[in-house]
Amino acid sequence: MAKPIVYIDHVEITYNLGQENEFKANKGTTLEVFDQEYIILFGPSGCGKSTLLYSIFGVLPPSAGKMYVNGESIYDYAPMDMVFFQRKTMGIMYQQFNLIPSITVLDNVALPLIFDGIGPREREIRAMELCKRFSVDKVVQKLPTHLSGGQQQRVSAARSLVNDPQILIADEPVGNLDSVTAAAVMATLDEINQRDKKTIFLVTHDAKLLPRAHRVVYMNDGRVLRVVPNPEKDQIIKLEAGSTIVTEIEQVARIYPYDSPKELQAKSLINFLTEELSFDQISKLQKLTEQVIEGRIDYPQYMQILMRSEHEGGIGIPVARAGIMVDRLKLIIEHAHDVERYRRATAKEGGETYIRNTEYVNRIAEFLSTQCALTLGEKEKIFFEDIIKQRIGGFTRKEDFLEQIQLKSDDGGVGLHAKQAFDVTRLIEKLIALGIQRTANH
Repeated sequence: MAKPIVYIDHVEITYNLGQENEFKANKGTTLEVFDQEYIILFGPSGCGKSTLLYSIFGVLPPSAGKMYVNGESIYDYAPMDMVFFQRKTMGIMYQQFNLIPSITVLDNVALPLIFDGIGPREREIRAMELCKRFSVDKVVQKLPTHLSGGQQQRVSAARSLVNDPQILIADEPVGNLDSVTAAAVMATLDEINQRDKKTIFLVTHDAKLLPRAHRVVYMNDGRVLRVVPNPEKDQIIKLEAGSTIVTEIEQVARIYPYDSPKELQAKSLINFLTEELSFDQISKLQKLTEQVIEGRIDYPQYMQILMRSEHEGGIGIPVARAGIMVDRLKLIIEHAHDVERYRRATAKEGGETYIRNTEYVNRIAEFLSTQCALTLGEKEKIFFEDIIKQRIGGFTRKEDFLEQIQLKSDDGGVGLHAKQAFDVTRLIEKLIALGIQRTANH
C-alpha cells in the first residue's frame, strides 16, 4: 500500500500552554492523507479544523504527537529547512486573500519566486501563465484593491501554485464570496486537484461543498469524529470492499452535517416511522421549495414537479397530496410576507402601530385560527392579536407565546388547551422563520 503524504500522529495542539487561559484546540488527532487526495476538514466554527490545517502547513507546532509530511517529521526541521518546506511543498489560499495592495496583480503572483532566486523574466513568464489560466490576465497591471472579490481569490489561487507545490491548503477560501463567484473558485480547486494532481486540504463549515472531496474529516470540539469516503468519487487509495457503499445515512448527513452517526441513524428510523417520503425525496423537495421562496419558479411549476415521477426528475408525490402541499405552502409564504411587512412597517415608524399595520396582524390571527380550528370570542381575539403582535415584533420568546395563549382571557390570554397551543405556536414559528429570513435578505 502507498505511504501517506501526510501522517498526523496523535497530535495535540494547545494554546497558552501552562497558563491560566490554556486551551487545547486539538485533542489527539491521528489521520493519514495520500498523494492527490482532496480532503475536507469539516465542522462548526471553533472545532479545531483551521488549527490542524496550519499545523500541517508548519506554523503551529504540536504540543504532543508528530506531524509527518513525505515521511519526515517537519517540526524537527531547522528553521531554514522549514522555510524551504513551506515554500516548495505547500501552497496556501486564504479567506482574506492576503494580497499586497501596493503592488500589481502580476507582481503578487510572481512574488514567491523571488525567494527561489528566479530571475525577473522567468518570474514574469510563469506568473503570466497562471494569470491566463485563472482568467486574470487582463488585469495583471492593476492593484488588487481594484479587483472584485472573485478576481482577488483567483489571483490568490495563481500565487499559491506559482512554486508548483505538492500540497495546496485552503482555509475557507469562499467564505467572503457570493454564490456565483464561490462556485467558480470551487471549480478552480477541483481543477487543481484533477488536472494538476495536487493534494488539497480544504477547511469549511459549508455542507454544500462536501461532495467535492474524496474524503471528509468530520471534526468537533478539537477531535476527529469520523473520516467518511465520498461514494460519489473514485478514491485515490484502495479501500476495504464495501466501505464506500451509498447508504441513506450519507444523504441524511448532507441535511444534518453536524450530527453524530447515532443521531443520523435515529433520524433515518424516525423518518421511516413518521414520514412517507425518502430522504432523497426530502432533499429534492428542499431544493424545489427554495426555488419557490426565491421566486425562481411559480406554484403551478412547483405542483408539476411534485407530481412528476422520480425517474423523470420529479419527486413522485400523489396528486391529492401535492395539491394540499401547494395550498399550504402558498398560505404560509403569503402570511410570512405579512410578518415581514409588519416588522418593516413598525421599524420604519419607530415602533408605532398604525391601522394598516394591524391589518397584517389581523390576517395572521385569522390564518392561525382557521388552520388550527380555533373558536374565539371577541375578547379572546383582541388578546390573541396582541400576543401575536408581541411575538412577531420580537418582544417575546416562543416559550412566552406558548404560555400566554394558554392563559384564560381574565388573565389576558386566549384560553387554548395544550394541543391547540402547541399547533398554533408551531405554525406561527414557521411564519416567523420564513418572514424574518426574508427581511434579512432584502
